[in-house]
Amino acid sequence: MLFGGDGRVKLVVEMPNPDKYTTKDAPHIPRFLFRLFPHLAKHRCDNGNGLSFRRECKSTEIPHLFEHLIIELQGQAQKTGLLKGETQWDWRVDPKGLFHVEVEYENELLVVGAIRVAERIINALDANQLDEVDIQQEIENLKRLARLGYEIERLSDKQLAEGKCEQAAQAS
Repeated sequence: MLFGGDGRVKLVVEMPNPDKYTTKDAPHIPRFLFRLFPHLAKHRCDNGNGLSFRRECKSTEIPHLFEHLIIELQGQAQKTGLLKGETQWDWRVDPKGLFHVEVEYENELLVVGAIRVAERIINALDANQLDEVDIQQEIENLKRLARLGYEIERLSDKQLAEGKCEQAAQAS
């Protein structure tokens, strides 16, 4: 994970099998995800073909699905504005199966949690072991992380403001 301070986190995702990286290879993953998170069907996706996200997921890269799941989990845990993401790859430069995923966020602590939960969900779906992930509990945990992240940010802003006031008083 790389945080650039611009409200975007950059991830490098390496598929375990570089020859099996699309939903065509694992059609059960998007099928279950849309059942678990019906709102995913409302996600917009600029895929160049004018396809809805649900339709795009019939044949898309699993890291692209991962990107949308991270965004969805953030929205489930905290009311957010419009968040965007992007998934890219260039196998002339990187090894086959390596993807670069960028996702916007409003709460740094929440996005870290959403990334980890999305990873657990995708891996559980891939292994047909979804019963090992308590989705409702994970969402509740993400909501707690969102509140904690908000409090940390609020305290940091307050301390920064107080520090500026002290520095200004010392200078005069």
